[in-house]
Amino acid sequence: MLHGHGNDLHHQRFEIKADFSSNVVPGGMPEALKEYLADQLHLLENYPESDAAGAALAIARHHVIDPVQVIATNGSTEAFYLVAQLFREQASLILTPSFAEYEDAARCHRHRLTFWSHQQLKSRRTDDFNAVWLANPNNPDGCTWQPAAIEDLCAQNPQTHFVVDESYANLCPSTESLIQTSMPPNLIVVRSLTKDFGLPGLRAGYLVATPVIAQAINQLRMPWSVNALAQAAIGFIMTHYKDLLPDTAAILKESQRVQNILSKLPQLQVTPSDCNYFLVKTKVGDAADLKRYLLQNHGFLIRDAANFRSLSPQHFRLAVLQPDQNNQLISAIQSWIGQVC
Repeated sequence: MLHGHGNDLHHQRFEIKADFSSNVVPGGMPEALKEYLADQLHLLENYPESDAAGAALAIARHHVIDPVQVIATNGSTEAFYLVAQLFREQASLILTPSFAEYEDAARCHRHRLTFWSHQQLKSRRTDDFNAVWLANPNNPDGCTWQPAAIEDLCAQNPQTHFVVDESYANLCPSTESLIQTSMPPNLIVVRSLTKDFGLPGLRAGYLVATPVIAQAINQLRMPWSVNALAQAAIGFIMTHYKDLLPDTAAILKESQRVQNILSKLPQLQVTPSDCNYFLVKTKVGDAADLKRYLLQNHGFLIRDAANFRSLSPQHFRLAVLQPDQNNQLISAIQSWIGQVC
């Protein structure tokens, strides 16, 4: 298991006043969802539905797809490990940089691993791989794919299964989901409810595939992996989806404002992103020094991105919060630059 995810507050010695390390939507859980869950604590007195079929049905109704295509999971991470188990001891291609749990899950199930950039995937065939892992939008840089491009990859490489992580799709207005009734037979889509609805501690997600793939994955699951409160949350979210979604346009506007300000600093290189998060490379010092300075002097936590495969010790990731907090972060980064230059 990788150590060093965002929002890793348990290992910090300093008081965290603002967490810019996590890609979870700013503002936290919607009040309506919080109130609903507070009234559902009685569910914890009994076992949850062992296969979370009721939650899967709510997801299917939301997407207008067949329930047999859906598996509700204990966050998107359980979905990644289930998919990795499905392709145990086979060959996987992972695009980099990317979320480390793809690699961790694949290694756990003894995959033969290869790593390509996004650009390499666009120009090469994938006949030698049983599975290709990619995110849309990508973490940590916000890189996006058009659905047609992924569908073309599926059509051109019928022997390869494409595992597409859409965990941040709702926080990136330019991203369009691949989930539909008629999906390519070699496509698996994974989604998380953590990021858009402020639920990182509850663990709720799902995967969607063809009935054949979904049935094969379902046979690998342990019972009761999705707790009763998470199942209730999934049902409530799917029934009130649009009302609970954050104002993604406002979040993106704020993200782009912060990106524009930081990109004007000659000591920083910002990778443009249409998401609430973005990747930065410092040309002075390194990300670990900046993280330490921000923690000790301001109580701000950022994501040191050095442990993302293909990135350097100079890379860090930021996720925007409220405008006043973002302004304080910008000032703090400028102060650090002034000290190291």
